[in-house]
Amino acid sequence: ITPEQIGAVVVSTVSHFKQTPAVATEIADKIGAGKPAAFDISAGCAGFGYGLTLAKGMIVEGSAEYVLVIGVERLSDLTDLEDRATAFLFGDGAGAVVVGPSDEPHIGPTVWGSEGDKSETIKQTVPWNEFHVGDVSKLPLNDQGEIKFPAITQEGQAVFRWAVFEMAKVAQQALDAAGISADDLDVFIPHQANMRIIDSMVKTLKLPEHVTVARDVETTGNTSAASIPLAMERLLATGQARSGDTALVIGFGAGLVFAATVVTLP
Repeated sequence: ITPEQIGAVVVSTVSHFKQTPAVATEIADKIGAGKPAAFDISAGCAGFGYGLTLAKGMIVEGSAEYVLVIGVERLSDLTDLEDRATAFLFGDGAGAVVVGPSDEPHIGPTVWGSEGDKSETIKQTVPWNEFHVGDVSKLPLNDQGEIKFPAITQEGQAVFRWAVFEMAKVAQQALDAAGISADDLDVFIPHQANMRIIDSMVKTLKLPEHVTVARDVETTGNTSAASIPLAMERLLATGQARSGDTALVIGFGAGLVFAATVVTLP
């Protein structure tokens, strides 16, 4: 397709430091997309799934023919290198897909939601307004007594338990909503948060051996909204997955938010 056919640009990111304008508007202009709808969403590691769902809705109801969905993060800008719980986790990356019309559905029903009572388990250390004009005595300091830049912090054990026990249920709900079982899957692409979480979900879901599992976290780290498209691209590029395969994708993270759906790989 041509850039002019893009009716909307949706960018999922938590690491764009300008409150406004949305980075989606700049991207739309730079790719020559004309005057599409363009906006950013902040849904953490579930952001790519949120973007896919919004894109599907726009196409089905007719407000856009093609939607460019981007997951992009530069988490190195929000990483506290002195925080042993998170410094080794995060990475930078970007991935994108074009969602368009089809005679048959290739993006299944989405199971998504949030558990805001757990929002403190993954958060930014200091709000921007406190960092700039607040009480300096409340700001975090490094070992040299210098003010630290705001960073992402998390309660690792709490997040791990939530992801392992609750997200496997959400993944199963997505399979049920699509009307298929684990045996019908070709590929499983979870958010690349942690290898132990991925392995635990595979075990809980009782995925058959023939299902290819994305484990991109080994080389890319946790890239938040970019992790699912990055992992998808690697599987396709290496031949571990093929166009037309049936894949279960699930993202989960800060909020706490989640989104899972069954898709046909492009």
